[in-house]
Amino acid sequence: MTDWHDQKTRQTRRPRRLEEVRSTEIGLPIAWILIGSLSGLIIIGLVGLGIVNIIRKQSNVIPTPSVIPGLAPTQPVDESAPGKATPTIPPVVTLEPTLTPSPTATPLPTVPVALEPGGYAKIVGTGDAGLSMRAGPGTNNARLTVVAEDSVVLILDGPRADENLQEFVWWFIRDENDNEGWTVQEFLEPALPPEAQ
Repeated sequence: MTDWHDQKTRQTRRPRRLEEVRSTEIGLPIAWILIGSLSGLIIIGLVGLGIVNIIRKQSNVIPTPSVIPGLAPTQPVDESAPGKATPTIPPVVTLEPTLTPSPTATPLPTVPVALEPGGYAKIVGTGDAGLSMRAGPGTNNARLTVVAEDSVVLILDGPRADENLQEFVWWFIRDENDNEGWTVQEFLEPALPPEAQ
């Protein structure tokens, strides 16, 4: 009888075990679904609270007017109300404009009107033959060199009358090669220094 009872117990126990196994398989996913849906609701609630908080902060922001230097406020400040702090407006600083010095024009050199010692002269009217420089103020003196037409020379001394009593006026000059001698005034014209030409 024990065999039969054992067999019967085994048979009756097996289906119970199968039912228990099935119920736990079904119960476990249900628990996970409940936990997941609860977590989802919590996350949605937190996101909703965050959005509401952001909207509330934006509605509380009061725009501050931009301050323009040098302008006074348009509304008068009520100074008679006790306990209220009065705003202090910083003083407007006005800078003095700096004067830009006007450039001074460099005076243009003017050609002298007459020949004089220390001045310059240009050799002209020789017909490209050049002007003779002589050892003295007269045609009877030795010719030292010839100065080319359009050369500019420095006048060192003069005027002197001709030694031979001719009607020539003589000037003692120095050319660009540092040659010095006497020349006739008739071929000299007042000029600017060579560097100013």
